[in-house]
Amino acid sequence: MSAAEPAAAAPAQGGRRFHWDWLWSLAGGAFMALAYPPYDVGNLVWVGLLPLLGVLWRGRAGFWRGFRQGWLYGMGWYCVSFWWIHNVGAVWDIPLPLFLGTAFLPLMALYSCLPALWAGAANTWLRPCTAAKPQVDGQPQAQRREAWGAWARRDTLSTVRCALGLGALWVCVEWLRASGTLGFSWCSMGTALYDGLSMAQWAEFVGTSALAFIPVFTSVVLWGAFRRTVLHFKGCGVGCRPWDFYGAVVLLFILFSGGVFLSRQYSPQVMMQRPEVLQLPVAAVQINLDQNERMDGGAAQPHLYGVYLRATKCAFDQIQHDTMQRAIQHPELAFTQQLPVWVVWPESALGCPFLRDADTREIIPDRYTQEELMGAEGLPKVRQLVREMGGQDFVLFTGVDEYLCRRAADGTLTPAGMLNSMAVMPAGQESALTASKQHLMPFGEYIPLVDSFGWIGQAFSAITGTQVGDGIIPGEGSEPLHVPVPGTDETVDVIPAICYEDTVSPQVAKFVRPGPQVIVNGSNDAWFRESACGEQQARAAAFRCIELRRPMVRAANMGLTCAIAPNGAFIHALRKADGDPHLDGFSYAVLPVDREAGVTLYAAWGDWAVLLSLLLAVGAAVPALRRKKGAGTAE
Repeated sequence: MSAAEPAAAAPAQGGRRFHWDWLWSLAGGAFMALAYPPYDVGNLVWVGLLPLLGVLWRGRAGFWRGFRQGWLYGMGWYCVSFWWIHNVGAVWDIPLPLFLGTAFLPLMALYSCLPALWAGAANTWLRPCTAAKPQVDGQPQAQRREAWGAWARRDTLSTVRCALGLGALWVCVEWLRASGTLGFSWCSMGTALYDGLSMAQWAEFVGTSALAFIPVFTSVVLWGAFRRTVLHFKGCGVGCRPWDFYGAVVLLFILFSGGVFLSRQYSPQVMMQRPEVLQLPVAAVQINLDQNERMDGGAAQPHLYGVYLRATKCAFDQIQHDTMQRAIQHPELAFTQQLPVWVVWPESALGCPFLRDADTREIIPDRYTQEELMGAEGLPKVRQLVREMGGQDFVLFTGVDEYLCRRAADGTLTPAGMLNSMAVMPAGQESALTASKQHLMPFGEYIPLVDSFGWIGQAFSAITGTQVGDGIIPGEGSEPLHVPVPGTDETVDVIPAICYEDTVSPQVAKFVRPGPQVIVNGSNDAWFRESACGEQQARAAAFRCIELRRPMVRAANMGLTCAIAPNGAFIHALRKADGDPHLDGFSYAVLPVDREAGVTLYAAWGDWAVLLSLLLAVGAAVPALRRKKGAGTAE
């Protein structure tokens, strides 16, 4: 038996501890979940891994033991963080126990395999080599201190090696969860660093997934330094200097100080003072329409856009009224009224679809697009009302369903698929620019692996009573939309992000070009109702602004409608007032758009830090692999 593997406890005691370890790992994961909305105790991320590390490293080594404990930790974390997913079952009238058993828990169990793999490695190749304590009983104090000092130095090196390897490995785990068929990047370790915005700023260089290295490295060092100090004091009566902990503190101070500087440089207050920054007034409208209403009729059918038109008119009225009130209250100050030049509506807000030729992609005139959308009672009417108020024209961004059709020789149309799109209607024009969603939602817009395993789709339809996707196909392209700014001769590039695409880093980053750009997102979180989903998605979206140093405006039917600065700060967010059971209205902000914006390191090189982390994790595991090979040779 090696020194790194303590002797097994007696069977009865070991059995009891075995079950307590299970509970401790599960509770530790739930504890980590408190670092994210709706609880939002972000500082817990610095100690959230300690319960799991304590379970792993006070028991026997072994991959499968670590895998089990890590899996339980992941279940505690993800089931608490993503509990809001159960609202989907209510939309489809699926009994909660059935939805939990057939959808929610299996999905959480699948995601939990990733922290389980990390914990398996942490309990084998990246487990600290806890050397045997010095046998110095009865020796002079000086010799005892010297022996324990040598032990502490070896232990420090082992802890630092494992901290580097485990921090790097968690980066790879986060990247795997954010990518692939079931990619889901919400509530990653990196997004928990949003508090204070200082640590979050380094996402500009390494991406959000790589930010996980910082808290994981710190947690391992903290665990090792505390254990080493206690054992050293018990062994020779004095404490030891935890140099690894001191080094971690210095590293954190450097990262914090640099992050404060970066956060200030990209804050709206500082950017607005620069002559190269365009001030872009935007508004995003939210009506808080329940998903059942959208699917069952009422306001959801083709006149849904009329509801948003009225809400937009109210938004302009309110902005003008607020400006006048400030002028009355502060006559000594000069106010410039800035009505929105861009107005954003949520995903699928238009209510009436576009019909497009599947080959030419030209709009096919139909009853909705000709008579209602572009007619006297549609968008031009509202623009006329705004101008009569003394305001200015605006560009409308709205979610729209696009049906692709092929026209037969007799004129009949044959369906060829559906696109979930964002339509951009420039002021004074009846044409529309469109960008389509490319990263489809698993189990919402398509079923993963259904082409290979048809029974998955049949089972899903039998349970939900619906056909997932209804022919939705992914869009294509990486060219931003060139959108004018009314009242000026300028054009700003728009990075389209539809639904939860604003949580997918590579999808948004591929649209980045030098020059003035804004990320525009339209979401519909009504599937999850008024839950933590909206806040979690908006928090993840803020990291796209940091990674790319671009501002964002996002409109959610349900969720968090807001405007976000290039440093990730919310310029304005529409949140529920105390005692208000509904969340509808608008978010208004002036975005700082840098006309000379460059391309960040992350936008240019992508997830380069993930590859580096993989190499670092493998390198950190090499000494343990060599020891194991040497032990096998000796035997």
